Amino acid sequence: MNEKIIEFKKPSQKRKVLKGDSFVARLPYPLTIHTFVDLAERMGVEYEGTVLPALKYIERTVVKKEREDE
Repeated sequence: MNEKIIEFKKPSQKRKVLKGDSFVARLPYPLTIHTFVDLAERMGVEYEGTVLPALKYIERTVVKKEREDE
């Protein structure tokens, strides 16, 4: 007598580990300019002297616009 075995779960695959200059981050949804500024400050970005001031300017503009809309 043969019994049929039914599997409900798919066999799990091992996740590949990222190597090199990459990183994994859990980001909040929806993404905001504040999230991008926080990432740039914590992780560092290439051309930080140019990128960070530009992001800060955009952040101030967005906050100002949000305050005007209230």
